[in-house]
Amino acid sequence: MILRTLLTLVCLSAATVQAYPEKPLHMIVPYSVGSPPDILGRIAATRLQAALGQPVVVENRPGAAGTLGLAELARQPADGYTLMAIAMPTSVAPALYPHAKLDLARDFRAVGQMVFSYNVLVVHPDVPARSVRELVAALKAEPGKYTFGSGGNGTPAHLSGELFRGRSGAPAQHVPYNQLPQAVQDLVAGRLHFMFLASAPALAQIGAGRLRALAVTGTMRLDALKDVPTMGEAGFRDFVVRDWQGLIVRAGTPREIVERLNAELNRGIAAPEIRAQLEKMGAEPATGSARAFDELIAAEVRRWAAVVKAANIKPD
Repeated sequence: MILRTLLTLVCLSAATVQAYPEKPLHMIVPYSVGSPPDILGRIAATRLQAALGQPVVVENRPGAAGTLGLAELARQPADGYTLMAIAMPTSVAPALYPHAKLDLARDFRAVGQMVFSYNVLVVHPDVPARSVRELVAALKAEPGKYTFGSGGNGTPAHLSGELFRGRSGAPAQHVPYNQLPQAVQDLVAGRLHFMFLASAPALAQIGAGRLRALAVTGTMRLDALKDVPTMGEAGFRDFVVRDWQGLIVRAGTPREIVERLNAELNRGIAAPEIRAQLEKMGAEPATGSARAFDELIAAEVRRWAAVVKAANIKPD
């Protein structure tokens, strides 16, 4: 009787996986509407919807470095019908919110990565610096004068700024904002002086002449900014800050469903029209296995925990 019951459950589980998906999917985006992670999440949702033949409904749940979205995902069944778009800031959450009961490695499972992207060190045109070294000199010459902004504590812009302060020894005051567009608006208006800005909004402002680019945080120059050096070329070796984004599900989601989602995501990101769209945003398409993305997330959790501790970063 026990064996028969177990065989019945196995058959039902296999049938459920085989029929997947039988209903609409839900994608949690723990970032604000219109932000780069939101745009990328919606691109993924559109491609998965076409590939799976079911609607993919996007819900934005911004706040607390993605932990609000993680908590919602953890409440859902581990059946592959709820996904979450995860980006680099969420890998900082365990260090920022050490009392949270969610564990990225234990409670969630990667589906796959979508992109890498990099920050651009930009200054307001009134700042008397046309290189990273000149910016450092200006900061040291007038301590307390200069400010840099971000979309909040623990975001890529903030972490890049903290690395810069630590590596250069140049004083500057961090000004966190509730949302990145607010920080960009104040930078363009001259109420902030510099920022490590995500490539998508940076390219738009640089192209319009409202901001000046000094360096990028990648290992190679951006195609859209061929004349702008990397931080390494500017004298800051190993200064690499990569934002990244992909999809995760609840731990316990059947392996076959994860593999199906991974294959469809990779296929969508590899499509020429999607690659072209991502490259225009300053993002580098990235595909691979679910396991490789799990390993990247784990490595980033360790890296940023050390930075948060060294800089004594606290939640907003």
